[in-house]
Amino acid sequence: MARAPMRNQPLLTEPELTARLDEFRRAVDQYNDGYWFESHETLEDLWMVTPWPQRVFFQAVIQLAAAFVHYARGEYPGILKLLDAAREKLKEYRPAYLGVDTEALARDIERARDAFVALGEERFRQFDESLVPRVREASGSATVAT
Repeated sequence: MARAPMRNQPLLTEPELTARLDEFRRAVDQYNDGYWFESHETLEDLWMVTPWPQRVFFQAVIQLAAAFVHYARGEYPGILKLLDAAREKLKEYRPAYLGVDTEALARDIERARDAFVALGEERFRQFDESLVPRVREASGSATVAT
């Protein structure tokens, strides 16, 4: 029987967070590969113990993944709500953060949101998945989240 993760754990120190950034990279890879639910779950475990300011950044990525979980499940209102929340949180981390091109990500989120709005609730399943925002490496970064 699987145990639920411990809640109210102490926040990570900077060195501890750095040592666990591979979890963030794994969540990014999962997200970019279309495994939105898995990405959300992978990053949520790290997010719960991450201090500010990284915590809010991770939450933006979690919300982005969750928006596309809602898309996959056919839940239109949740898509817009979560895309808006992710975009809002990213404002503080532009143009780049933890190796991620947050400027491009914010533009991609806006483009995807506009497409969902244009389709509306009746036709949103016709969304062009090539418009799913990609989490890309910032120019000059060796890898995402390093």
